[in-house]
Amino acid sequence: MQNEMISVIIPCYNLDKYLKKCLDSILSQTYRSLEVVAIDDGSTDTTPEILTDYASQDDRIIFIKQPNAGAGAALNKGIELAKGEFIAFVDNDDWIESTMYEKLHAELKLNNADMAVCNFNLVYDDHTDNCYSGMRDENVNIHDDIYGYFCKYCACPKPNNYTWSRLYKAKIVKESNVRFEKFRLGADTLYNFKLLPLMNRVTFIKDGLYNYLQRNDSIVYTAARADNIADVYADGFEALADYYESNGFDEFKKVLPIHAYSRLRSVFFYSRLAGLKDEEISMRLQKSFKGRKIADYLTGAS
Repeated sequence: MQNEMISVIIPCYNLDKYLKKCLDSILSQTYRSLEVVAIDDGSTDTTPEILTDYASQDDRIIFIKQPNAGAGAALNKGIELAKGEFIAFVDNDDWIESTMYEKLHAELKLNNADMAVCNFNLVYDDHTDNCYSGMRDENVNIHDDIYGYFCKYCACPKPNNYTWSRLYKAKIVKESNVRFEKFRLGADTLYNFKLLPLMNRVTFIKDGLYNYLQRNDSIVYTAARADNIADVYADGFEALADYYESNGFDEFKKVLPIHAYSRLRSVFFYSRLAGLKDEEISMRLQKSFKGRKIADYLTGAS
């Protein structure tokens, strides 16, 4: 069934050299009933011209310009404008396989799930790590075993906590009070973890259908070099802990030590990719985590 629309939201900012490949991969999807909600977040390159040109050729594209306010604001604007029964996200320097939304939609409908998640490929200059997160085809009822869900899917050696690897039921996204926050890093993980208590069933697909480009000048690498990645992750963790606590999601609060560990591991992972030595990473962690809620959960003090 392709009579149900998928709204694909793309936040765009100053990455015009990658944008055409991204758009082409979405517009060539075998699932044809979709709209592309492209939010230009104040780009100063040729991004607006590219989007204008594409929108003039394909009426499935909705192109909105806004003053620079960050990726979170662009994503939230996209959610506000989305008209589809399902919502997906794509970063403007990445691209997707032609069958991605057909497969995600089919599995979500078949298994009566609230969200479908696919595997992804890490694309470097000289090689590609296919099906990076090592997922398998399966269906999970989150609330049957919340602790097990987090251990297996969120804090595993190669986690898949990104928004762009998912297809969401729009009803859940729109009716929740969950929106993207103004974090330069980890905003997608925070968004997903805030949505989880509102979902029941998730279906996973082992196929690598999303291509995640690894750029040396990306925000995550530059932040790792700039001595602030641990601060950002500590802020994001605190926002999630406060959200679970204030909304009475006690069962989800119990898994916060697992998430604290995964944030710690992410700091090491990205800092090493950015060329930092473990001694320097450890010193930065001590400085950034000291006195923070994430340290309490790591040490069992909370």
